[in-house]
Amino acid sequence: MGYRHFLHTLPLCLALAVCGRAGAVERTETVECDLPDGSAFVLQARHDWAPLAVFTRHGSSRSGQGGFKVSYRARGAQALVDAGATLDYQRLDQGRELEVLCAGLGLHEGQPGTGSSLRLPGEQRFWVPAPPSLGDFGKIEQGRVDAALKQRGLRRLGQTSAMALRQGTLVREAPLFAKDAPACAEAASQACPVSAVLRMASSDRGQTWQAAGIESAPYFFKTGAALAEQAGVARPSARSLRNYRNGDANDARPLEQPCQKKCTE
Repeated sequence: MGYRHFLHTLPLCLALAVCGRAGAVERTETVECDLPDGSAFVLQARHDWAPLAVFTRHGSSRSGQGGFKVSYRARGAQALVDAGATLDYQRLDQGRELEVLCAGLGLHEGQPGTGSSLRLPGEQRFWVPAPPSLGDFGKIEQGRVDAALKQRGLRRLGQTSAMALRQGTLVREAPLFAKDAPACAEAASQACPVSAVLRMASSDRGQTWQAAGIESAPYFFKTGAALAEQAGVARPSARSLRNYRNGDANDARPLEQPCQKKCTE
């Protein structure tokens, strides 16, 4: 009887194991980050979702997670323009992650930017000057910056930065925060007030960069104001907030409909 039961259940087990992966649907999570001028950044991250995978050993309904590809939508337009940037994926139905994600994007000097790319006035495409990362210096330069931050009791919080062409000079700033500020205790607190910025500048549009320095008079941020209150920082749209704050624990609801994959793929 046990052997017959095994033979009867074997096809089902095999089907669950095979279709749990091959029968997945591709889902796209879409986040809209609004800018002050009515335009927006649209972030899209794809993953495979297999509802039958939970019945298999060590199975997971979610796999193949990609990062957030960043696009830009001008005010009143429908078309999306590639912003030349991809952000690391993070769960959006937990804590303030949605605000943290959008805070990495912004509008400064009238130029929408991602911190590593920007669209210049009058241009349609985004320009990617590929500046060196503010957290990826050479050992000597990194040691100098770390010592200066320690001396002034400052630190970076998250990966937020702003870049824009200002009076012919390409400028990139990363906000800095006081280590002992109570509002800065969390790893990525939006209530943490900006104390200064770490600034880099290039007079040849990104070919060469001046040494990074700590500045107490930022161009793109307001000192004393929390990151969530900064004028140029992008914010989650009302639709994205409704969508992800009401998402289920297993899989945040995507704004786009899933695209069915064949079980035989």
